[in-house]
This record gives sequence, structure tokens and C-alpha cells, in this order.
Amino acid sequence: MYTITLGIHNLVRWLVLAVGAYTVFRAWSGWSGRKPWTDGDTGAVRLFVNALSLQFVIGIVLYAISPLIRTGLADMSTAMSTPSIRYFVVEHVTIMIAAVAVAHIGAARVRKAASDSARFQTATIWMGIAFAAVAGFTPWGRPLFPNF
Repeated sequence: MYTITLGIHNLVRWLVLAVGAYTVFRAWSGWSGRKPWTDGDTGAVRLFVNALSLQFVIGIVLYAISPLIRTGLADMSTAMSTPSIRYFVVEHVTIMIAAVAVAHIGAARVRKAASDSARFQTATIWMGIAFAAVAGFTPWGRPLFPNF
């Protein structure tokens, strides 16, 4: 079960990264081009937030069943002094929770924005921060695609 969950988490990261990049690019180009906000823009924000939320749920399941996490939590002193274990036990999960929160807050702020320009600006900033956190704390040293 661990291997399958890790593989799914690995695959979904590409969806999150692709949709995040698309959403940020779309928001930025709408903001800089003074375009009207469309249903497609709303859909892009919603898709990014939903993909990120799906990845978060899979990540929580993975966190619960991971032998690495279990080992790290059993001996936090060693986990905190070993960078590769500390990364997965503490850093990765903390930043990803923050990214999910930022994306959800940003989506709510986009919905409440008073003008199209404000929507694009809000989406660019909030989705950009969430995307940067995800891209920055993705474990790029792991295999790019799963070995099922």
C-alpha cells in the first residue's frame, strides 16, 4: 500500500505543478494585459486549489503509512539531526500545509475581489506564493516517475 500511495503522490505532483504554473501564468497575463476576468480564470484557480487539496489528502495518507515517517517520529532527536529524515518528517509537510492554506485563502480573496484587475492581482500573488512553495519543497531528488 505504501508503494502505491507514494507512486500516486508522485504522479499527482505533476498535475499540481502543471496546473499551478498554468494558473499563475494565466493570472499574471490577465493582470498585466488588463483582461476581463472569465469563467476560465475562475476554473484555473479552482483546479489548482482542488489539485493541491487532492495532493494534500494523498500526502496525509502517505504520512500515516510511511516507514520513514514512523522511524522519524519514533526518534525525533535523530530525525531532527538527519537532514533527509527531517525534510520529510517536518519541513515538507509544514510547507505543503502552508501552501494549501495560502491557496485556499487566495481563492477566497479572489472570489471577494471587487474588480477584474483586483482578481487577477490577488490570484497572481496568492497562487504564485502557493505554487512557489510547492515547487520549492517538492523533493526533486526522488525519482521523477514512480516504479509500480
